[in-house]
Amino acid sequence: MARWIYHNPPETAPKSEQDTARHLAHLDDEFTIRWGFYYTAKNSGLFREGDFVIQGPDGHILVMEAKGGQPRCNPRTGEWSLADGKNPFPQLDAEGAGVVDKILAKADELGVPAPFIDRVLAVPDLELAAECEHHEGVPRARFASAGDLRGFARWWARRFANVRRNGSLEDARRIFESVFAIGLPATANRRTLDFADRIIEQQTECSYELLDALSENHQLLFNGGPGTGKTWLAIEQALRATREGARVLFLCYNIQLESWLRQVCGRLSREIHVFSYQSLGAMLLNRPHPSSHGSREAETLYFEEELPRLLWARVNQAEFRPLFDTLVVDEAQDHNTSPAIEEGAGPGWWPIYFALLRGGRNAPVSIFYDCEQRFVRRAGAFEPEVLRGVLQNPVGVVVRNPVRFTRQLRRYFRGLICGHTAELLRDMSHSKVILPQGPEPEVFENVGEPAEGEVCARIIRGWLDSCAARPHEILLLHAGSRPPEWLRAGNEAGVRFFVGDPAAQPGDAILAVSINRAKGLDRRAVVVTGLPAWEEASQDAYAAKTFVQGVTRARQLLAVVVVVVRGG
Repeated sequence: MARWIYHNPPETAPKSEQDTARHLAHLDDEFTIRWGFYYTAKNSGLFREGDFVIQGPDGHILVMEAKGGQPRCNPRTGEWSLADGKNPFPQLDAEGAGVVDKILAKADELGVPAPFIDRVLAVPDLELAAECEHHEGVPRARFASAGDLRGFARWWARRFANVRRNGSLEDARRIFESVFAIGLPATANRRTLDFADRIIEQQTECSYELLDALSENHQLLFNGGPGTGKTWLAIEQALRATREGARVLFLCYNIQLESWLRQVCGRLSREIHVFSYQSLGAMLLNRPHPSSHGSREAETLYFEEELPRLLWARVNQAEFRPLFDTLVVDEAQDHNTSPAIEEGAGPGWWPIYFALLRGGRNAPVSIFYDCEQRFVRRAGAFEPEVLRGVLQNPVGVVVRNPVRFTRQLRRYFRGLICGHTAELLRDMSHSKVILPQGPEPEVFENVGEPAEGEVCARIIRGWLDSCAARPHEILLLHAGSRPPEWLRAGNEAGVRFFVGDPAAQPGDAILAVSINRAKGLDRRAVVVTGLPAWEEASQDAYAAKTFVQGVTRARQLLAVVVVVVRGG
């Protein structure tokens, strides 16, 4: 990703600058961007503030002033259709001259040639054809239009193709660093990641337009792979239902996702009632589930067979009344459609859910699923076509574009496509969404079991110390169903881990959960540990899917710790 140097917090910048920066966020690490800088205006001697100074892969420097809207010039008055009505080019030229003075002075001080400096007006709201020669009487070359910004790296290469660099690239970079990177705050990396996160959120919000197009359809089944934003679509759909006066039953499967959803939805509306399969059962039975089952097999038998029968009996009692108007189910592939609770009851657990709705099978329903992410070793099945058969007016929707991570992570995920994961990662290869740049994922190989905890803690300590992520933005995922013992022990890096309900997570602790219990969650930074090397994992369906389900929880920062088991 491009290196960003911030003069002010990005969120305080004008919209025109933020729109311009959103395009520049897609650049790679050969670009350095100073957002906000001071210069001395020659005509007045006053300090002024400019927008962007950019150094590209060739060492050349570009001064960029950003203006929003559709800049037009009134030929009679000379006024421009900007907030201050002024011609923006004298301001741009003054900024350019100020930068030239600083660069020339530093080059002279260092005794090296100065890099080439150009200037341009960025107009992120204005589309200009590349072949046009003028806009409002100003040469086209003085503008960087919306199209230029979208393909900025290519635009840069064309613009400077015939410009010869004076001196070495190393000297050009040293001059730029000396002038614009002195006093670079430790939070610069944090701000870069913050901005990339905002782009990811905006990409996710753009997908809500899909819900607008489907607003006349009340029974929807959404099918999408990892990172396509299904959970956020589900939250938005639930919120929209409450705005129409509905009481919403929002179901998921695992308790970690349930806890996070309750926090998020609780801030949005009191009428979104979030339950996991287990907590829904406890609510309907008005009692907790047995605390001990004696064995894993007995526990599975209780939740997969006994509990559905108990709940079916409960909703069929004469005094039972439906509680909700709308059903939203996230990670629906983990809610069985077979086997049936009893003959003639309907598909798996779903007749229980329909009985909770005042409209029954005619009620508004939004179901979000990915059959490839169902627990491989679970009994029963999820069959979306069976659900379509019992609903009244179902519409199937395919969500294709992953939007919840960076370009580097998408490239890494594409490298994990094999025979066992081709369907799970089906949307990675053809995605057309322009994702933000981010750090490359890190893989720590051949880590011995005794060192696993210390390696994970050092990775996280590095993120914390560099301000790349805060504790609540980090997730540690372990491959086994039981948490490793070292999570509860101390470590030299001083990182504290927390195993339990995310709602009770201490502010200074890192949440640790198993990969299988993290579906539907994502975090800015993720450590996945306890996995075999990908070359080995890719040979087995369960290991390959577990590997992919773990790493696709990361939005920007990903570290994979490959543990060598004793005797392995």
